[in-house]
Amino acid sequence: MTAPTAALIPLHQLKRTSRADTDLVMLGDRGAVTWREFSTGVANWTQRLQSRPEPRWLLADEGVMDFCIKLLALIGAGRHIVIPPNHLASTVRQLQQQDAFDARTDALALLPGDAATDFKASIDPNHVVIDLYTSGSTGEPKCIRKNLAYFELEIAAQEALWGERAGDSAIVATAPHHHIYGLLFRIFWPLSTGRLLDTVTCQEPSTLQQRLVAMSAYKAVSVLISSPAQLTRFPDWLPLIELQPAPRLIFSSGGPLPAATAVHYFEQLGGAPIEIFGSTETGGIAWRQQTMLSDAWTPLPGITVTRDADDGALLLQSPFLQTEALLRMDDAVALLPQGRFQLKGRLDRTVKIEEKRLSLPEMEAVLARHEWITAAALVVLDSQPADAPSRLTLGAVLVLAATGTAEWTRLGKHAATQALRRYLAEHFDAVLLPRRWRVVVALPFNERSKLTPAALKALFDAAS
Repeated sequence: MTAPTAALIPLHQLKRTSRADTDLVMLGDRGAVTWREFSTGVANWTQRLQSRPEPRWLLADEGVMDFCIKLLALIGAGRHIVIPPNHLASTVRQLQQQDAFDARTDALALLPGDAATDFKASIDPNHVVIDLYTSGSTGEPKCIRKNLAYFELEIAAQEALWGERAGDSAIVATAPHHHIYGLLFRIFWPLSTGRLLDTVTCQEPSTLQQRLVAMSAYKAVSVLISSPAQLTRFPDWLPLIELQPAPRLIFSSGGPLPAATAVHYFEQLGGAPIEIFGSTETGGIAWRQQTMLSDAWTPLPGITVTRDADDGALLLQSPFLQTEALLRMDDAVALLPQGRFQLKGRLDRTVKIEEKRLSLPEMEAVLARHEWITAAALVVLDSQPADAPSRLTLGAVLVLAATGTAEWTRLGKHAATQALRRYLAEHFDAVLLPRRWRVVVALPFNERSKLTPAALKALFDAAS
């Protein structure tokens, strides 16, 4: 794969690098943190860990600074690192019961002074194990176990692709740090390249604006690590032109960004967000910047994408996987020249209603093209009338554009949904058309920018 740039320092060598004591590592509510302060914190924690017998450690710190310090200390001490999918008390308890010792315990508070025992000891990245978890949209979160070496390969690919364009930018984020996307782009990438990282997670546009200004006192511009759900909502809350200094690059992951949103960012900021396609299991697979003419994806360096001839499933070969075998995914693809591809929806979101097959992503895309609609999501509902056997029906959840809101008010719900059913009838069989409808301000994405069936079904629990 493409070699890393000269500025890249693999994470397992980070503690051995000679950086100036006054170099800034991160900025946040506690102020600026220098390399001396950061490396001393890591050394303190490394020394503490070396006297502890526990092999597996739960890294559940919500504060980014503490998370980063303990992460590097755990790497340096050769511990098995467990990063939970969320910070809920029940999740933490469950992982503690699986013999993961909580690194937040008061017994391991930072020592004062310069404890540097074995701070620069050699580390084998193939022997450092990190557990992450899937979003658990269809059940319990699934543990995904990877060696540090595979994360380092992906960081090298990111730097090879984006390093020159990112330049000396600071890293600002709306994405949480404990999921694979935030971990890679928000934590590992800046630590490995010496870029200044912001410890504040921006949930509101006003906070993002404040952080862009705060970071500009140290670095001229920033790179924003965000998600489709957040990027789609931000323009409704704050004109993008007011995001100053404007981010040099914007990254998005967790799901496809609506084409209209990508175009809006291009028009307002001069560049569409860079979307990363991947998952906890696979790591990054491909990237794109949507235009009016193309929604195609380009594989990351070293990755090969092919297609199953029977059902069109994506077949993946990736250096970020701990296997050389082809991985079959549940995404349907169409292959394009020069190794690029288009996503054609999830194979596991193809359903049968009244013996007719329907691709939910296909109907969602048709709905999203209607002038009334900004975003649409479909969910299969189990309808059980008292005098009839159970049967599957379709529920549609809509986010309306200004035009759609006006027409919904003017026509009323019944007439408006009938109009949309007539529109869909031009593309789909009548038995497949949604029978239940909900209008929401925003689709119910979770913190990972995932739309779960459970969240969509919950919108239909109340009587129509």
